[in-house]
Amino acid sequence: MIKKCIISFIFLYLVSEPAFAKEMVFLKNQRHPQDIKRDITSKSSAIMSFVNLSKNMVVADVLGGGGFYSELISKKVGPKGKVYLHNNKAWLPFSGKELEARLKDNRLPNVIRYDKEADELSFSDNSLDAIFFVLGFHDLFYVDKGWKIDPKHFLTQLKSALKPGGKLLIVDHSAVAASNKKHAQKLHRIDKNFVIRNLESLGFKLIKQSNMLANKQDTRLTTPFTPQIRRKTDRFVLLFEK
Repeated sequence: MIKKCIISFIFLYLVSEPAFAKEMVFLKNQRHPQDIKRDITSKSSAIMSFVNLSKNMVVADVLGGGGFYSELISKKVGPKGKVYLHNNKAWLPFSGKELEARLKDNRLPNVIRYDKEADELSFSDNSLDAIFFVLGFHDLFYVDKGWKIDPKHFLTQLKSALKPGGKLLIVDHSAVAASNKKHAQKLHRIDKNFVIRNLESLGFKLIKQSNMLANKQDTRLTTPFTPQIRRKTDRFVLLFEK
């Protein structure tokens, strides 16, 4: 009986292993060691399988920073697919060097560097199959010199850009429950249910969510940049559909 249970457990583990993980094995020699290291804490293969992209899709990586996910998306959608790696001007000082290194010598020919301000993303209507918005939703409610975004306008632009049935992935640092946007400014965190309510009010439909990046050891009372918790915060993973 015990042996049977063990065999069943192994079988379930194998069949539930993210399909993209197998593809990532073949990409290992093409990727930067730091990206491979980040795969562990970001569970990027599981995230990619969660969204379930296909060949030839057109995808935007919004406020995508140095393009960690853009590179993975580019491999998934293939040479006939397209990836818009978006950043605004205020974000480039933090991610510009990584961005330039990633795109140097046209190493990702299907990735388009897309520098646009948040109030004028300029995506064509119904042009995107999916949007990745990873660790950036809280920044819609962050205010600083050179950084002030109208959340409703920004999210409405994303919805307009998605094709009917298009997917929107949201991953962000969890704030204390029921805190809404209170901790977006100082702690760079946001309440999951606040995010869901905001997007549903604009007509997005939540189709699934995952606790794959949950961390019960995270008090949610420190910034994600605290050394002890960096890349190990409690994060929520949501997938919406237009």
